[in-house]
Amino acid sequence: MSKKEASLTTENDTCCGAESKAVILGCSGGSNVGQIANNLMIELDKSGVGNAYCLAGVGAGLSGFVETAKAARTIVIDGCPVACGKKVFKNYGITPTQYFVVTEMGIEKNHVFEDLREEMAQALSYIMEKI
Repeated sequence: MSKKEASLTTENDTCCGAESKAVILGCSGGSNVGQIANNLMIELDKSGVGNAYCLAGVGAGLSGFVETAKAARTIVIDGCPVACGKKVFKNYGITPTQYFVVTEMGIEKNHVFEDLREEMAQALSYIMEKI
């Protein structure tokens, strides 16, 4: 088993390899920008910026997830101004180290999911310039 695979199978209610790297939490809402946010989290993980982490685990109040989010350097990526990820953090008194909203990157929210490559490239470029 690889180190990455092992980090996904930790005990109790933690997961996803939240070691010393930043933890990256992305919206996965039901719109193009929600899916772009989720895909950005994955791409940032693949590029070594940090480790993808579970926003739902923080939102559910699972102690290990909340404690990791409080202790770690965090990057939260919301899809739109509804700001679900930011609100989850606020509910636990956490301020993300870095915060991004996909619609603030010039991408319009809609429900078209067929081909998000151009928007993904635009958003990824924006984030990479800021981190």
